[in-house]
Amino acid sequence: MEPAAPPVWVVGGTGYSGLEAVRLLGRHPGFRLAHVIASPGAGERDLSGIDPLFAPGAIRSVPLSPNLLEEPPAAALLALPDDAAAGLAADLLERGVRVVDLSGAFRIREASHYPAHCGFEHPKPALLAEAVYGLSEWQRQHIASARLVANPGCYPTATLLALLPLERAGLIDPQSPVVVDGKSGATGAGRRLEAAYLFAEANENCRPYSVLDHRHAPEIAQALGFGPERPVWFAPHVLPLSRGLMTTLYLRLRRGVGGPDITAALSGSYRSSPFVRLLGEQKWPEIRGVVRTNRCDIGWTVANGAAVVVSAIDNLMKGAAGQAIQNLNLMFGREETEGLPS
Repeated sequence: MEPAAPPVWVVGGTGYSGLEAVRLLGRHPGFRLAHVIASPGAGERDLSGIDPLFAPGAIRSVPLSPNLLEEPPAAALLALPDDAAAGLAADLLERGVRVVDLSGAFRIREASHYPAHCGFEHPKPALLAEAVYGLSEWQRQHIASARLVANPGCYPTATLLALLPLERAGLIDPQSPVVVDGKSGATGAGRRLEAAYLFAEANENCRPYSVLDHRHAPEIAQALGFGPERPVWFAPHVLPLSRGLMTTLYLRLRRGVGGPDITAALSGSYRSSPFVRLLGEQKWPEIRGVVRTNRCDIGWTVANGAAVVVSAIDNLMKGAAGQAIQNLNLMFGREETEGLPS
């Protein structure tokens, strides 16, 4: 007789990323979706009233209560605001629950790197040293033994998958900044009622925001090992799409580096990575090619000592819930691809 599937909670399961995690776990062969805990303020609801992809009466969200915590799950995915995620993660860890946190609470290790405008002081700084940064393709061994995984942000995921192989291979000029031009669908901002995200404002439009001041810039710099003397110039934009994300990276290369070096670095890094698809030189990703998959598509070109590298992901899949499930698979010794569309 096969052992029972480990029970998993999705906490914050009524937001965009949380709903995606519920959908994936509901059909996952290796885990049992035990409870969907409502996002703060949402309360008990039939999920079909939030997203018609769910059958009426099939799954309900419930408030988090002390009674639920008396029977903790094997693992929990947290799709909550930073402060709420930090507090709940600590409580769950004390009860033996393994946690994948989709917020930004455990991504940036040093408080000095956290953007001041976010107004966030970490209530559990001791856990920062324990949290594993869950960029799946680069942290497999550490994720497998982790109690707490900090799921990367959507823009950092797309950026780092394209950039880390080149930086680790020493191909990028260390004296030049890295320029990241990012564009994402509106779900990247979460489920919120703000004028900028209304249909009439976002449709037929492209709008930059938080230019050179986005919380994902220090996350990218930290993962690359950059200090303050080596900036990441990051300019995100909102596209009139529901989902999907693209980053275009502009890089100055070291003298003598050419297209074959870029190709070799990327190919060597992702030879055993089923969710990274290298399109090749002068072959460009498209958002529609990755939507509703857990895949990252990468293309590149080199000319005049510079490289342009483009990556595309689904911000709710590889950029959030899909990568969280990928990390959960690694934590429980399952096939990395299990339950995930490629």
